[in-house]
Amino acid sequence: MDTEKNFNLGVVCGRFGHIHNAHVLLIESSIKLCEKTLILVGSAQESKTLRNPFTIETRIKAIKEVFNVKSEESIMVRGINDLTNEFDVTAKWGKYVKSQVERYCNKFADLMVYGNDELRGKWFDLEDIANTAELIIPRNPNSVSATKVRGLLLMDKKDLWEEYTPESIHFMYNDLREELMSVPVYNEIYKQLTSSNMSLDGFMKVYKTYEQKDKLEKLKMIEKIQ
Repeated sequence: MDTEKNFNLGVVCGRFGHIHNAHVLLIESSIKLCEKTLILVGSAQESKTLRNPFTIETRIKAIKEVFNVKSEESIMVRGINDLTNEFDVTAKWGKYVKSQVERYCNKFADLMVYGNDELRGKWFDLEDIANTAELIIPRNPNSVSATKVRGLLLMDKKDLWEEYTPESIHFMYNDLREELMSVPVYNEIYKQLTSSNMSLDGFMKVYKTYEQKDKLEKLKMIEKIQ
């Protein structure tokens, strides 16, 4: 056992669609502080959609390539389904996350590592994390995001994409782009850009119109179930 580590089990949960340099910082923070890290890849049930175009297998493969995961001695990567969709993040979701961590590791996290997502504060009831430390890694709103990385893939801006992603997955570029472009909504976005503004700013503007519609539909879905 490495006595220099502050915690036994660290958990990082995100959709990782696909992994980029900011994600790497989150995971590396857990690895440095914890003897073992569990990476939960969210929305595992979803693929070929706007926010989750890649399969769970692709997302997990990319993470394992970055961290050279050959065994599960120190790093474990698992998919986790949404309760309804990624916007369903009440304390019920936190209890579900906790149950999945305990399922895989026979205990809950000693440390939870997050980005500064505004929804993060709704994940857990206080009693569910009474014995768990939390580490929030701030992210500049203008820094890399999975959405921007997908935009660069869509526009085939390989050089810029490589600046935002770990070198260990650069060999996956063609496969990632092919998988992204097999998603109908991304083909629609691409066609709009070719007739207007084929730039990252142009992509983000078009993407946000689709994203807002997608979010409203998913929130309505949650309301119907509740």
